[in-house]
Amino acid sequence: MEVIRSRFDSIDALSKIGFDNFNNTEMAAFHGRKIIEGIAFACLIATKNGFKTIPRDAEGQYNAEKILKTLLRKGIETFPSPSIIRNTTEEEEKIYNAKVTVEGVAERRITQEEVVKKYQRLHNWAHELNPYVKEGHFEFNQKHREQLEKDLAELKSFLDKHFISINGEGFFCVLKDDVDGNTKVVSLSKIEDLPED
Repeated sequence: MEVIRSRFDSIDALSKIGFDNFNNTEMAAFHGRKIIEGIAFACLIATKNGFKTIPRDAEGQYNAEKILKTLLRKGIETFPSPSIIRNTTEEEEKIYNAKVTVEGVAERRITQEEVVKKYQRLHNWAHELNPYVKEGHFEFNQKHREQLEKDLAELKSFLDKHFISINGEGFFCVLKDDVDGNTKVVSLSKIEDLPED
């Protein structure tokens, strides 16, 4: 998560210089692609922590699309969930005997399928533009820059504060803590199963 945070910091620095310059947007896309690879690796780490193993076809894999599709195909749900930690209400405290709760933030969620689509779009920036297939750098930048900025902003919002878990073991991550600005990952464990409605 610290590496992912450093990549977002680099993207922020590039955006301040300006995304009118193709080299800046190309470098931002490079960092975005690596951020998605970091998400895929985080899913594998969570899977390994929960199941003590990872799918054989994901082991040693670096391509985020292949990793995420493998986990989806096998029904393994270890994907980050944008969340906050908040004080419990009086009612929640009585029911669960807890002082704080992790609450998902639905408007910041991105599905695994959406992350794969972002990864595919970022791939367009990964290679030198073939002049027989694609337009020039300026035209490419004009055509794809807005989508790139949208994808990067959604990824940042998605990971800013998130929870990832499997089999009752979970971790809460803050990419940039409000107090000291550091990246923090806190181990959390499920106290008990929620009551059924």
